[in-house]
Amino acid sequence: MWTIIANGKRESTQSNPTMKAELIKAAYLTGRRDFSHAHLQQICLHKAQLADTNFSYAYLNRAVLSKTNLERSFLNRAILYAANLSHTKLYRASLIEANLQNANLSHADLSHANLSGANLQNANLDRAQLVWANLRNVNFKDANLKGVNLRGAIFQETIMPDGSIRN
Repeated sequence: MWTIIANGKRESTQSNPTMKAELIKAAYLTGRRDFSHAHLQQICLHKAQLADTNFSYAYLNRAVLSKTNLERSFLNRAILYAANLSHTKLYRASLIEANLQNANLSHADLSHANLSGANLQNANLDRAQLVWANLRNVNFKDANLKGVNLRGAIFQETIMPDGSIRN
């Protein structure tokens, strides 16, 4: 929980996603890149520039991260349940064992990303780029992979939308 002091009053960001978003952006501009373990449910970081950031173990349930630049960022074991990551740049990002169930990743660029062990059950990956992505042990059960570019992607024990395993 962060506290903002404005006009002599303290305000908690615990239940205020808007304040949290402004604090994240301001901290990023001052050089802070580690937001691991942060509680950021329902935060709106639409179109934010957050490349090379660490959100590992962060709680980003239902977060709006559409059109956000998260290139080369770490989201290992992050909880992104039902998050909106449409059109997000996740090039070379690390999402090892991330929970992306019911997430919207349509048109997202996950090229060269490491998604090993990630849970993408019921996720929407319509027209996403997964070129040369590490998809070892990924769960795509009931996911939408329509128009996904999987050129060069690495499969091993990957659960496909129909429940079959691809190696």
